[in-house]
Amino acid sequence: MRKNPERLAWTVLGTAFAVFCILAVGIPLGINYYLQNAMDDQQARLSVIEGTILVQRHDANEPSGVIQSADAGVGDLILTDYTSRGTLDLFERSHVTMYGDTTLRLERMHMPRFGVSKRPNEIVLNLSGGLARVGVALPGEQDTTFTVLTPHGSMDLEEGSYRVSVTNQVTEITVVRGQAVLDVSSGRWLIPQGTRTRVGLSGIPTDPLSAAQNLIENGDFQEPLEAAWITNTIVLDPEVPPPRVEIVENGGRSAVRLIRREQDDGNHSEAAIRQVLDRDIRDYVRLEVSVDVMLDFQSLSGGGQLSSEFPIIVRLDYKDRWGNDQFWTHGFYYQNQDGYPIASDPWGRPLGEQIPRSVWYPFESGNLMELLGESGPVHVTGLTVYASGWNYDSLVTEVQLIVE
Repeated sequence: MRKNPERLAWTVLGTAFAVFCILAVGIPLGINYYLQNAMDDQQARLSVIEGTILVQRHDANEPSGVIQSADAGVGDLILTDYTSRGTLDLFERSHVTMYGDTTLRLERMHMPRFGVSKRPNEIVLNLSGGLARVGVALPGEQDTTFTVLTPHGSMDLEEGSYRVSVTNQVTEITVVRGQAVLDVSSGRWLIPQGTRTRVGLSGIPTDPLSAAQNLIENGDFQEPLEAAWITNTIVLDPEVPPPRVEIVENGGRSAVRLIRREQDDGNHSEAAIRQVLDRDIRDYVRLEVSVDVMLDFQSLSGGGQLSSEFPIIVRLDYKDRWGNDQFWTHGFYYQNQDGYPIASDPWGRPLGEQIPRSVWYPFESGNLMELLGESGPVHVTGLTVYASGWNYDSLVTEVQLIVE
């Protein structure tokens, strides 16, 4: 027999009580920790603008080609060559445009598994080379931490629009809208809106440089149209319903929708937004129109018989060095079933270009100072974006007129 069975009993009882207390406290704490910290991987949607984009899955040894669209998941590597471009629509409505010769890995795309969690969504992209334009969406029900890694550092991006260019030697970030925090070996640096900076292998960024100036106000349509734009619609027959001009949200982006879908198809109409400008630009060396376009519907093929009726047209009005009124236009269409010829402008470029349907298409005109030559602008008077034709349903956003 044991000498002191009562002591053993009290020891067992005390141990059991301690275990009970630990379990009573630990189990709820463990459950709460799991509810707060459990994360689920998310996917992005890759849409091809042109060419073929290669995607190497995280569990594959070789990349596969994508010619239209595909889902992309955590760990996947996306590669464009000089002939291809594409867009990534992320799960919380942010978007990334990848230009030619770009390599991007989806390092992390997580959201909390349970609604009670206070953790933010997490997005980490690794841009090892090339050029990407990143649009970070407004926060929804859950905040998002959005980070872009490059060989020269990392950057945390707030809601806004950014251009990130990466070579072996340098990373350059331009904050079009919003602000970024650059984290490099020399410390953390705030990059404010309207500036750009470069950082190389030294890890020391340049002082914020003045980014190229955008002459367009409210080009992302975060404010009401009346703040900077004039709207207009035209119908030739007063008896037919006119088109509509409205601000909508699409994929986390504010956009202007130009729409006419009536049964009386075949009646010409126009819907336009115009911004009046009065800027002397003779001291600048670069002038570039930039706009994101999406075409959801057009009933008139191509640009019509005269290449003048596209579902989206961008028009820049200006005065040349002799004071003559001039204009430059560029149209977009997705179908030309009737085979109408697309005419060329005076500088030998097609008046319109065919783009994919229902995909955001980023357009950059190139330097119009060089393109327009002797008849180029010295004074810009206005920029118009309009739809022309029969029935159409078109979206436009991120309208910019860049001078440098």
